[in-house]
Amino acid sequence: MTLRTCRSLLALLFLGMLVLMAFPARAHKASDAYLQLSRDGEQIDLRWDIALRDLDAVLDLDANADQKLAWGEVRTRLDDIKAYALGRLRLQGGQCVPAETSAPAIENRIDGAYLVLQMRAPCSVAAALSIDYSLFKDVDPTHRGLLRAETEGSAMPLLRSLDPSAGPVSIEWAGVQGAEGSTVPASFFADGIHHILIGYDHILFLLCLLLPAVLKRQGGGWTPVLAWKDAAWPMLGIVTMFTVAHSITLALAGLKLVTISPHIIEPAIAVTIIVAALDNIWPVLRGRRKLFSFLFGLIHGFGFAGALGEIELPTRQFVLALLQFNLGVEAGQLAVVAVALVVLLALRNWRRYPPLVLQGGSMAAVAVATVWLCERVLDVKVLPFS
Repeated sequence: MTLRTCRSLLALLFLGMLVLMAFPARAHKASDAYLQLSRDGEQIDLRWDIALRDLDAVLDLDANADQKLAWGEVRTRLDDIKAYALGRLRLQGGQCVPAETSAPAIENRIDGAYLVLQMRAPCSVAAALSIDYSLFKDVDPTHRGLLRAETEGSAMPLLRSLDPSAGPVSIEWAGVQGAEGSTVPASFFADGIHHILIGYDHILFLLCLLLPAVLKRQGGGWTPVLAWKDAAWPMLGIVTMFTVAHSITLALAGLKLVTISPHIIEPAIAVTIIVAALDNIWPVLRGRRKLFSFLFGLIHGFGFAGALGEIELPTRQFVLALLQFNLGVEAGQLAVVAVALVVLLALRNWRRYPPLVLQGGSMAAVAVATVWLCERVLDVKVLPFS
């Protein structure tokens, strides 16, 4: 196989990756649910908050197909909802069976409406409790359950991220009672990596920044950089500005110091992709890519926030969880950047790189982001699996 053929295949694979991002277009707002457990003697009280949008995707609750869920539509399907949810939560291998203590309610949050289930389970447990959480396991690989568990008189609650595909986990009630011990597991670092890898719009934005990194504008056209350092160092500066910015707003949003609705942030993220891609075709940013990377990073940071801020935590515990999550996001981001940069460096001397990879890839990104923008502004589904 010739070098030219290899480059052509590599370019086609790269462009194919851009197009495939159009399909699983969940973007930053992954599926989250919140499970709170409180132990008092031989009883466990549970509160389970599940997003109606996720339940609708599984149970088709929107009877009149108007893209809006009314309480009447939810109320008539409550038995189905409870059967579906409770069939995917097992405590102590099914020995502790939750029973309803109050009627389900709807709670509106910044990212939409949630169904609140409040239950109690008689449960004779000693130091540990086994939890088998498999909600949406078969339909949504992005879903995570955020668990908060505490006992009466405990100094600090236990916090854990539940992966439906991971199987049963065991929480140590004794660990909850430990006043000063670390109660933030390393799973939040893994969740940060997971979050960036399913954040297709965030990855697409990064790729739009990377596409021209291996070239330089010269005489009204593009020429390849001579050494990998000539691409890596400027790119490092842009990614650093982006990282600093989204870390700031992730912290501000997580601490609820600044709150902006996803109905504003998600369309704005799509706009940042369009602008970054157009700059690869026409210099609309006029060379100020670092500045705009910082400004756009502020917007993307709000897209990462959400889950941790929904459960009240002691400040120290919240900061540790947020730090682990953010480090995971950065690790995932660096992996994406490293792989993409290696591929693009291998392609940079190909004479068709500017018209096919740079301009063609950027036009594909504009098309995908425009569809996302329309979906998010009009609250409709156009692309499959979105």
